[in-house]
Amino acid sequence: MLLLGIDLGTSSIKVSVIDAQTNRRVVSTQYPDNEAAIISEQQGWAEQDPNLWWEYTKLAIKKLNSTGLYNPKHIGAIGIAYQMHGLVIVDKDQHPLRNAIIWCDSRAVAIGNQAISDLSSTGFLASHLNSPGNFTASKLAWVKQNEPELYARIHKFMLPGDYLSMCLTGEINSNISSISEGILWDFKNNRISETLLDYYGIDQDLVPDILAVFSNYGQIKADVADELNLSRDAFVSYKAGDQPNNALSLNVFDPGEVAATAGTSGVIYAVTDQLVYDQESRVNTFAHVNHDYTKTSLGILLCINGTGIQNSWMKKITARGNDYVQINQLASNIAIGF
Repeated sequence: MLLLGIDLGTSSIKVSVIDAQTNRRVVSTQYPDNEAAIISEQQGWAEQDPNLWWEYTKLAIKKLNSTGLYNPKHIGAIGIAYQMHGLVIVDKDQHPLRNAIIWCDSRAVAIGNQAISDLSSTGFLASHLNSPGNFTASKLAWVKQNEPELYARIHKFMLPGDYLSMCLTGEINSNISSISEGILWDFKNNRISETLLDYYGIDQDLVPDILAVFSNYGQIKADVADELNLSRDAFVSYKAGDQPNNALSLNVFDPGEVAATAGTSGVIYAVTDQLVYDQESRVNTFAHVNHDYTKTSLGILLCINGTGIQNSWMKKITARGNDYVQINQLASNIAIGF
């Protein structure tokens, strides 16, 4: 059996086919070749069009199929990794109602700050392990406050990976790891956060169904299978945010293990089995991929938002034709502090 992996990144959609018997990669590609656009209509805003995510995903899979290195009909399961903390809202026909508000958008900072100020006396940090901050729930609250007519048309909200899964299967669902990214999981009571939903006035009916991280999120739709030349028996079996997924790919599962990765942002990610949190919210704690109702497994995440994108910016204005490897070699010859 073959496995299809989809990575919904900020800059592109990356796809890979893996041989499940040998655990070896058959082939990988991405779409588009250049960085995907980020829409910023106001300072601090960052949006992307979910419809383009889906179009790019289909084009990436077709590009992968065109290599002729495997039989697409042999793909049995699909896994999705995705940029964390984004907000996608859809109507009852599963059409996006607006651009996705992505992870690096900062419009909801004031809303999240007010929420933690008002909720601090309830023990919110001890039960949710994070401030509401600028995460998915606060972004949804921003839509409710600023786009009420659009908000009234919402059927479900979801994370970016949930949206791609919906496009593949027609099913709307999520998991504890993903929902915890939005600060919508109450770890102390092991349930969706009634506290934050009530505070923001968000109807719990808007929350997608919650399944296990490794689960059957739905069988691929017949028309999608036919368009992409995939088996109609293939199904989405896994989805997680990019940082828990990166830790998974590095075999970081157990308490005390740490992963360090760099992309558009730079992240240090450590696993713990304790309900720990930072009183000052300098680091964040989310459900790891092997967390469930009976087992505590959390990822403590320190993110420096600008690391990779600053490197890209420096390359564009100073590289003079050099690639990243050459830039790193040149930088290594410069004394620290200069």
